[in-house]
Amino acid sequence: PIDKTPKLRAPVLAFFGEKDAFIPLDSVEQLKAELARTGKQAEVIVYPGADHGFFCDERASYQAEAARDAWERLKRFFAAHLQG
Repeated sequence: PIDKTPKLRAPVLAFFGEKDAFIPLDSVEQLKAELARTGKQAEVIVYPGADHGFFCDERASYQAEAARDAWERLKRFFAAHLQG
């Protein structure tokens, strides 16, 4: 929930589909604004035309190109922030 944003202590990487009916774009924009307002290290990616579940290859909403991009970004994020 957006009200927890000020308490975040770790970097954030978030992926959203532009066409996601469960998480409307206005909610994504509110999240981005709150992350910026509170000075959090965050990257929010919105995939054009993607629906909810675009990353899951077992769903009708799967979008291979967006999923590949998200996976590569996630691997870089983990490498940058989780290496011990």
